[in-house]
Amino acid sequence: MSLGLPRRYLALAVLVIGVLFVFPFYAGDFRMNQLGLFLCFVMFALSLDLIWGFTGILSLGNAVYFGGGAYFVALSLKLKYAATNPARYGSGIPDFMEWNGLTAVPVWMRPLENIWFAAPAGILAMGLLAFVFGFITFKRHIYGVYCAVITLAESLIFEELIIEKQAYTGGFNGITDYGSYSSNINFYWVILAVTVVFFWLARRITTSHFGMILQSIRENELRSEFFGFEVANYKIFVFTVAAMMSAVAGGLYAALNGIISHQEIGPLLSVEGVIWVAVGGRGTLIGAFVGTILIKGAESLLSEQFAWMWGLLVGLIFILVIVLMPDGIVGTLLRRARRRRALAAGRAPAYEPRATGAEDTPTA
Repeated sequence: MSLGLPRRYLALAVLVIGVLFVFPFYAGDFRMNQLGLFLCFVMFALSLDLIWGFTGILSLGNAVYFGGGAYFVALSLKLKYAATNPARYGSGIPDFMEWNGLTAVPVWMRPLENIWFAAPAGILAMGLLAFVFGFITFKRHIYGVYCAVITLAESLIFEELIIEKQAYTGGFNGITDYGSYSSNINFYWVILAVTVVFFWLARRITTSHFGMILQSIRENELRSEFFGFEVANYKIFVFTVAAMMSAVAGGLYAALNGIISHQEIGPLLSVEGVIWVAVGGRGTLIGAFVGTILIKGAESLLSEQFAWMWGLLVGLIFILVIVLMPDGIVGTLLRRARRRRALAAGRAPAYEPRATGAEDTPTA
């Protein structure tokens, strides 16, 4: 259960989890909800770190799976809310359906009225979508920048689909007014628990033999193929796992936030996720937490104090971190710690290639 971590790191992890657990007792509902949303983004960034930091797949469309899971949950809660609140929805159907001429919930959407069906269905649907996308992409040896462009196109297509099919998705306005679990401390603890489980799962994957193969693929996939590994199969598997993790995070986000729109499925969120991982340190797992909390926290605090220039300040923080710490905050600290230990032991520091962006693997 130690996952190969030194005791001091385990103690630090327990301390952080403890602080997050008791945070609601010392903060108001607004800050608790805000931190809950941040933890959903942490899970999203963690899924990106699995595919980008450890496997070398730079995805600019991972928000498709986050937003897909969110829409499944939001639609379920909206259908339930409309059916049980006749004072607000006399027709018993969501307002965006009524505005677009529908008189009843389509038959194929009725199973989504049950949240215990909708949430798992969303996760499985996003996993299936990722599997199909990965099979088509990786089996054809589409890697590198071409893969990034294709995932970006995937995100744009699904965002446009959400906007166009407004009778079923709420369109540009999204899905609102469906009730939420905001200000619910138990739901906050559920989000925290899922976040911890995801970190544990990611750690188990990346420190296993399977994880070592993923890292070898990241460093040189042609050499990995030469040694007999089916690179495409490994990429398909980790891509699917990351998509399902993103779907879980999206579902929790929708349930807590009480509003969801096409922006949660578009490329902007994917790019933000890449920034969070880059700032925290790709290929470190904990960097996903550090980068997300730092950037989202800075956005929140700076927007409250400097409403007219907070975006510029956040951008400046990002630039400074990348320039001064090319491996990200956690990556740079870990590199320096290893270097100090090597020098203290009288050894020359081992060569470590810097993680400075998208993979440089050949494409076919």
